[in-house]
This record gives sequence, C-alpha cells and structure tokens, in this order.
Amino acid sequence: MDANLVIQRERQFIDKISDQYQYDHNIRHLLYVIIPAFIIKYGSSKEKLILNAFRDIRIVVSNAKDKYVKAYYSSRPKRTENGIETEKFMVLQNYKGTNLVDLIDNIVHEFNHAVNSYVNEVKETKNYIYLRTGLTYRIYQKSTLSFIKKDTSYMLEEIINTKQTEEIINIMKSFDQSNPDISNTIYAINSETSHQYSSNSYYLESSICKKILENRTFINTLANLRINGEVYNINKWFDDITGDEGSYKDLVYLINEVYNLEVEYASKKLLKGLLLNRIRDTSKSVMRIVEKFDRNVNFR
Repeated sequence: MDANLVIQRERQFIDKISDQYQYDHNIRHLLYVIIPAFIIKYGSSKEKLILNAFRDIRIVVSNAKDKYVKAYYSSRPKRTENGIETEKFMVLQNYKGTNLVDLIDNIVHEFNHAVNSYVNEVKETKNYIYLRTGLTYRIYQKSTLSFIKKDTSYMLEEIINTKQTEEIINIMKSFDQSNPDISNTIYAINSETSHQYSSNSYYLESSICKKILENRTFINTLANLRINGEVYNINKWFDDITGDEGSYKDLVYLINEVYNLEVEYASKKLLKGLLLNRIRDTSKSVMRIVEKFDRNVNFR
C-alpha cells in the first residue's frame, strides 16, 4: 500500500472532522499521519471502520493532571428510540504538558482500543448490558444503566493494545519525510525516538508475556478476533492449545495480579521485599502458561 497515496486520500476527511470538532493545529497534523498509519496497519478492507471510529469519537482536550492516566477512551451506554447505543469520546489529560511522542502514543493507544471495539460493541441479556473494549467487557445494569464491573481480561487487552500501538507508530516512522503535508511531524517523531519505537506502557506485563506476543498463532488470531468482534470463545481456543482447562482464565487473573502488585510496590515505602518476591513468583506462573502455549502451537 502506497503510504503517500493513503495520506493524500485521507487529507480531506481529516480536515473535515478537525473542523467539526475544532481540533487545534497540533492534533490536526498528528491525524494526518495517525489515520493513514491505522489504515496501512489493518488494510484497506478496514478503512471504513477506521474512518467511522475517528469520525464518531471526539478527542477532548483537558489540562487535568493524573499521575498515572494521561489519556482514556470512554464508551457509555445510553437509551435511545433505537434501543441501547453508546456515547463515545477520548480524553487527553495534561495536554499542554505532554511531549510529542507521549501524545502520539496516547492518541494511537486509545483509538486502537476504539477501532478494535467498533464491531459488535454492545451485547444485551435480560438484566445486563455488556460493552466491549477489545477483549474485555464493561458490565452495566440494564434497568438503570449503572456500571457494575469490568471483566478480568482488561490487562491482557492492554498488553495486546500496547504492542499494536508500537506497530502503528513504527509505520508512521517509515513515512516519506519529503511529503510536505507530514514532513515536519515525521522529522520530529524520528528525532525523539530510536530506530524501532517501543512503548513504556505495561512494560513488566508485556515482558513476561513476550513469547505469546511474538507467537504468530496467538497474536494474529487475537488481532483478527478483536477487530471483528468475535471474542466469545477465546478461552476455549486457548485452553485447547495448552491442553489445560482454565489456563486462559488463570493467565488473565495472574497478569492482573502482577499489575496490582506492581502498583502496590510503587506506592509502598517500607518492607518491599515480600512484595517483590510475590511479583517474581506470580510472573513465573504467567510465564509457565505462556511457554506451554508457545510449545504447543505449530505456527510460531
């Protein structure tokens, strides 16, 4: 796919949504490279889906500061004459204090959640509404639309999303710097990053899952299921490969536990040794499941 042709083709669409949402000069010019990179990443067959996501989801700029969360994507249920629909938006926090590469990472990361949640987003049962974000669901009471909880696969979703964020940013880094529409942006990105971009998000969790994140059977299968909204039987597929019933459930639980222990460790000032040992032991348990999956597939 010719990147310059994609960039040129999407220019009018980006100008239209930038005018509609009154995006500033900086966000508009970032979208000139971000949206084409998404299309190249997922292919022309997903172009309409990608453009619909960027059209429907407004970027809201906030100078609120949060130590941990620099951006977030939100999809909330609302009742309409057509039934349950969703209200979507994306918030950039500490916008003025965020450097260029972090800003790009935030926008790409959050929109990648959104793109991979666009199809089959809403599932309803008699009493509950399930809103999909990639692999995971947020669960709401149907009668009141009040939030109840999110399911346990949220950290695996974050790890996969981070890997895809890196891939999209590396596509952007490969764009032709002689293209006048994007030359300054690409020069700035390449000046602030190494040859191969790596995100700092969820570093430990990504490291202990490295084998399956590099396993083509795992990552390609989950990538296709996420973007097509067909995530219902992932646990059975995973368990069939490991040969251990409940291994997928154990994997997502243990990854969450590593993250929670890591947060606790960072906030604790004394007696951190026991926590560090728990992080190591839990990480080893994750890696044993990961390694078994990796051994049992034919296509790595």
